[in-house]
Amino acid sequence: MTVFFKAESLLLTDYIRYLFPPTESGGLCKLKSSHLFGQLLISHVQTCLLPPERPEGDTVIEIELPKNDATQAYCGHFLWLSSAAMARLNMALKACFELDLNLYYARATTCGFQKKDIVEAFITSRGLVSTEPYDALHKRIYRREAAKREKLTQVLIRKLRYINEALDMSGLPTDLKI
Repeated sequence: MTVFFKAESLLLTDYIRYLFPPTESGGLCKLKSSHLFGQLLISHVQTCLLPPERPEGDTVIEIELPKNDATQAYCGHFLWLSSAAMARLNMALKACFELDLNLYYARATTCGFQKKDIVEAFITSRGLVSTEPYDALHKRIYRREAAKREKLTQVLIRKLRYINEALDMSGLPTDLKI
């Protein structure tokens, strides 16, 4: 029972191979129904009468489904993912990737590691080798950190305005030195 999945990028293709390592015999990625993305993928699989065509591109992965109660009805059928299902699954995969990266980064920064080392360790530990993801991940983290700083700045400006309004210094004599 296999199905073709076309990831949106080589980075996500590598990430799927990290989540569901390929088997040594056929090179198929062995899906785990214990993983949330695996459950989601299984829920989007459909049966068809004819063998589906393999999608074009470098980001296509053939995934072997596990044999369990949820996939028992798929035995002996051809399986495929519709384009709408593929789009939804790619969105979910990107979300899984972002959550994984954010959690890894947060843990590593609390241990005192530098951003460069964290990004390199994440790339290596996840086996993200078929692309040059360092710059993309570094920029992602930089934009997220910049957004945090901007949000903190806005909170501090609101506090400052509140304090200034509460003090209402307009009623004080102008010759006082503070």
